[in-house]
Amino acid sequence: MSDRHSCVLILGIGETASAIARELFLADHIVAMHQAAPPPDLRRKMTFSDAWFDGSSVLEGVEARRADLVAEFMLGLRSRMFIPVLTHPLQQILERWPWEVVVDAEMAPRREPFGVRNLAGLTIGLSPDSIAGESCDLVVDAFGKDPGAIRRPGEGAGPAPVPEPGESEPARAPVSGIFSMIKDIGNIVEAGEAFGAIDGVPALAPQAGRIRGVIKHGRAVAAGTPLADIAVSTAAQVAGMTPRNRLIARGVAFAIEMQAEGWTPFSWDALNEDGGYPG
Repeated sequence: MSDRHSCVLILGIGETASAIARELFLADHIVAMHQAAPPPDLRRKMTFSDAWFDGSSVLEGVEARRADLVAEFMLGLRSRMFIPVLTHPLQQILERWPWEVVVDAEMAPRREPFGVRNLAGLTIGLSPDSIAGESCDLVVDAFGKDPGAIRRPGEGAGPAPVPEPGESEPARAPVSGIFSMIKDIGNIVEAGEAFGAIDGVPALAPQAGRIRGVIKHGRAVAAGTPLADIAVSTAAQVAGMTPRNRLIARGVAFAIEMQAEGWTPFSWDALNEDGGYPG
C-alpha cells in the first residue's frame, strides 16, 4: 500500500461488516462491500443489507448502493458519494479491481473453511474461525471482553462468540411460503401476537418485547427460517451501530493505518534504567 488511504473490499453486509464499511468510508478509504446471496440479516436497520433488496440503504448518515453494473461500481469508487454493494461472484470482483485490503467480516458460520490470505496485500479476518498467519494476515477480535483488539501471527485464535445480554432465540417460520410483514422493526409486540404471516398463516411472537429485526417483506422462506428478533426490553437498540461494532470498526481502521505506516511494537526493553527512551 502506497499511502494511508487504501482500496478496501469488505466481505459481508451484516452489522459488523456495515459498521466497518462506514468507519473506513469516513476515514477516506475507497470502500466496497461484497454480498453475493440475499442477506439473512434480521436487524436490517443496523446494517446496509436493505441496499441488496431496495438498491439503497443508509446507516448513520452514510449511504450504500447496490452496484450490479460496472458503471455504478466505478461511480461509487470515484465520486465517494456512496459505498458500492457488489453482488457478482467473489472471484470476478477480485479480478476486476486491485484491492489493497480485504476484510472478511462474514460472521455467519460457513459450511467449508475459507481463508482470505493472499487475496490482497493485507487481509483481515473477523469471523470466529479466523487465525492470523493462516486464514488471514491479521485478526481483529469481534467477540470477548476486548472487541477491536488486533491479533498478529502466533497470537492464536480470538474469543468465541457468546450470546449477548437479553438475546433470545429468533421467532421462526411455522411453514414455508412468502412472508408478509405486519409489524415493523421498533414496534412493540405481546407474546403470541402476530408480527407477520406466511401465505396467510400467522407468524407469532414467542415473547413480549420490541422487534429489533424482522425479515424483509415479500421474501420466500422455508419452515424454520428465522423471521424476527424480539428483545425483551422495550428500550432495546433497533437502529444504528452498537458500541461493540464501533470498537471493532475502529480496530480494523487502526490495523490498516498501522500496516500502512509500518508496525512499531512497544517493548519494555526500549526503556532505559531511568524510565526514559534511549537516545
